[in-house]
Amino acid sequence: MNQQMIRRLSTPITLIVLLGLLTAGLAWGYKTVTAKVTGAPPPPCVTVPLTVLTPGSVTVNVYNAGTLSGLATRVADKLQKGGFLIGKVKNSTDKVVTIVIVGAAAGNPEVQLVAGWFVDPQIQADGRPDHTVDVIVGDGYSESAGMVAEPPTSLEIPSGAVCLPASKTPTPTPDPGASDQPADQPTDQPT
Repeated sequence: MNQQMIRRLSTPITLIVLLGLLTAGLAWGYKTVTAKVTGAPPPPCVTVPLTVLTPGSVTVNVYNAGTLSGLATRVADKLQKGGFLIGKVKNSTDKVVTIVIVGAAAGNPEVQLVAGWFVDPQIQADGRPDHTVDVIVGDGYSESAGMVAEPPTSLEIPSGAVCLPASKTPTPTPDPGASDQPADQPTDQPT
């Protein structure tokens, strides 16, 4: 009788186990198919020998975190006229009162050069691998008094090297006595 009982129960138990496996597989498949596709990570930076960093070597993204229409565009235009390479210009969902500068590390040369263009910016680091710099402006940002009167046009690099976005890598700055080549010119133009 024990053998008969095992035979009678083995089929329903097997079916229950198979149904559980099928349900788990369907759930995994659904989750995989409906998962949000993330974009490719930004390319890492490239370390280049530079003694002086200029705006033409720095890629800046400008975001409007306020309600003033066109604020990011106007700030990006000023930065572009100053020689910076402009990446993205769009709205942000971040909550910013005045201005926040975001880069790989607060002390990085590209972050310091961009921050030098603004009056009392808040600087944040996010460890980004591509070394672009974000400028996020809010409603409290003053277009008439938010930028310094005489912004820096260059920043000395004591280490002699800086990590910059791979697609905007400048040529090295020559020694002043070595030749008369233009210093710090980008190899790519902004797209």
